[in-house]
Amino acid sequence: MDLFKSFSTLAKAVPLACLAFGAQAETWKYAIEVSQGDIQDLYAQEFKKRIEAKTDGEVKVNIFYGGTLGTSADATELVADGALQFANISLGHLGSFVPEIQLFSIPFILSENNEVNKQLMTDSTTVYQGMEKGFAKTGLRLMSIYSEGEDAWAANRAVRTPEDLNNFKMRILVSPLQVEAFKDLGSSPTPLPFGEVYGALQLKMIDGVGQPISSVYQSNFFEVTDYLISARHQLFTSAIITGDDWFDGLPTERQQLIRDTMTEVTHYMMDEVPRLEQEFLAKILQEKPAMTYISLNEAQRDAFRARADQTRQKFVQMVGSHGQQVLDGFLAERDRLEQQLN
Repeated sequence: MDLFKSFSTLAKAVPLACLAFGAQAETWKYAIEVSQGDIQDLYAQEFKKRIEAKTDGEVKVNIFYGGTLGTSADATELVADGALQFANISLGHLGSFVPEIQLFSIPFILSENNEVNKQLMTDSTTVYQGMEKGFAKTGLRLMSIYSEGEDAWAANRAVRTPEDLNNFKMRILVSPLQVEAFKDLGSSPTPLPFGEVYGALQLKMIDGVGQPISSVYQSNFFEVTDYLISARHQLFTSAIITGDDWFDGLPTERQQLIRDTMTEVTHYMMDEVPRLEQEFLAKILQEKPAMTYISLNEAQRDAFRARADQTRQKFVQMVGSHGQQVLDGFLAERDRLEQQLN
């Protein structure tokens, strides 16, 4: 029996078990893409702790680590089917299902103010209302977006200008807009499964990878690269998704509990991530003193920023008739929040 059928059978069997043995704790299954100790895990653990406390143990949350339930595509399908209650999925992957969410793959689209980004990622009208129908068509519901930190480049050579990315094979997620974004920045984007990245870096099949600093450390990418470059061009964003049918079947109070807890955890983690980034960076430099850390100055960043306009236009073309509306709406929200919170 394949994985999908196994979980479907399990989901159907649970109510029967409850009838046979009486009331028992409700179990929610929550999948993440990475290993224990990474930012996604810390987010999931915080959600688990808060939900179990708020329900006095009536709900138990079981966390499944990267690869346990298959690929990100497998986890997404299980969520849509209701066999898996939550999954932490990169927005690059979700862009294959809901093109509008690729908005977050545009370099320099987010604010440099963490408070602004917290509001955008938990309460953006453009995202949560404007994209709701797109998610519903796939059987999914977007619960929250959060940042795992800066999308830094672990690389086999130094990068300070767009020209340094000429003939540079940058591993990216399988996302149409991310391909275009990294072409616009100057590189040769190379989609590759996450599990193959370490070996590809080691064998010089690729020249670099964009990942949160936490992932560069936890996945040991620093062992097989010589440079870690901070361009601060983009935050590595993840989404928490659930199944539309499963969520709609919950009592109103429980739905609100999930929404409130997701918002709390997102704000908490986005306050924690900058501190965690520094801890992981310190570990990398301590364990590999030969690693060169490059933080681009504003003039160097401006050279990359100038290229992001091309990606914005490609986003509009990919999304279709309402792409410009999505882009303009999001930027207007960002600018308004910056005026309020700066």
